Amino acid sequence: MSLVDASFSVPSSVSHEADNFSSSELQESHVNQAFPSIIDGPSAWDGKDMEQHPEKWIYHITPEDINDMDQGLRHFNSLSIPLIDISPETFPLGDFAHTICSFQKEFFRGKGFTLLRGFPIALYDPKDQIAIFMGIGTYIGTLKAQNAKGHGSTTKWVYNAEDPTTRIYATRKAQPFHVDEADVVGLLCLSEGTQGGLSSIISSHTLYNRLSELRPDIVALLKQSWLWDKKNEHLPGEKPYTAMSPIQFHHGNLFTFWGPHFFETVTRLPGVTVDPKKFEAMRYIQRLCEQEALNMKLQVGDIQLLQNYQILHARTAYKDEPGQTRHLLRLWLMVEEKEVRWKMPEGQEDVNYSYHSLAVPVVPLQAE
Repeated sequence: MSLVDASFSVPSSVSHEADNFSSSELQESHVNQAFPSIIDGPSAWDGKDMEQHPEKWIYHITPEDINDMDQGLRHFNSLSIPLIDISPETFPLGDFAHTICSFQKEFFRGKGFTLLRGFPIALYDPKDQIAIFMGIGTYIGTLKAQNAKGHGSTTKWVYNAEDPTTRIYATRKAQPFHVDEADVVGLLCLSEGTQGGLSSIISSHTLYNRLSELRPDIVALLKQSWLWDKKNEHLPGEKPYTAMSPIQFHHGNLFTFWGPHFFETVTRLPGVTVDPKKFEAMRYIQRLCEQEALNMKLQVGDIQLLQNYQILHARTAYKDEPGQTRHLLRLWLMVEEKEVRWKMPEGQEDVNYSYHSLAVPVVPLQAE
């Protein structure tokens, strides 16, 4: 299986990056530890080996697990409270809770991902589908809204793909390998669409090892600060961009912050230019990820869970037809257990997108 090549156009005006911004804004993020020459252990897995051994990463949901989820759903619905108030206390999961909680250590001390398969999600109405997914998520971390509108539904409504402020997940275009703005991201497949939409993931630790071997110049470039386009989602008075290094090594852990679509469109901002070497690095990294990633076709009812600082994920372009529209639900989760979660680099505090902080504190059943 091959991924659609990502196309990163280099603007003709690129020169030195954001010359009119202060040096303090563009300095490398605070990284106090030397980077390792290589990363080994369970986090540096081989994608093609994983494709041959799905038993290493797929958990098959049991009838007992489904019964626990049904009991949790009945209890939550009996409370008549809004979705933003869902929690382990309001959505009890019985023995299945122990299974979900066990994934936390796998996310931060192991391979960094898992896939749950076999849940009959089509038997539930839309609100109950969301409640089940959110209820499971609360055993991993605190629910985080994915933008100021509280969106958690992906690609049900398709936005203008040519608008540089559009978040690319809300289009049918291929998504290049990237990470999201959370500790853990979850996807629940509600419908598959008619063609395409292949999900691909790669360990950023494996990617780091391969780049260190093949292109150490790109590794050096990734340690520098890059500008990220905030896609007009910044608050009044804030700058429309942020600056940070795509890779950082902190307290013994390699963090990866990677978002090509945010790097590519930042040149739309007045006075911002980008070093052409960074566009070449984006193209090379995309091709390398495509060659070495674990590719999977999400089935209806599949729940994919990824640790964002260690796993890059991508999606191929897809097509819909009336009555068969690709639709996934997505969760962003912030893990609170300090003994499990990695200590974050200085300056990487979380953006406050909690549901309770939104202007309208609700969970939309559809992205509008």
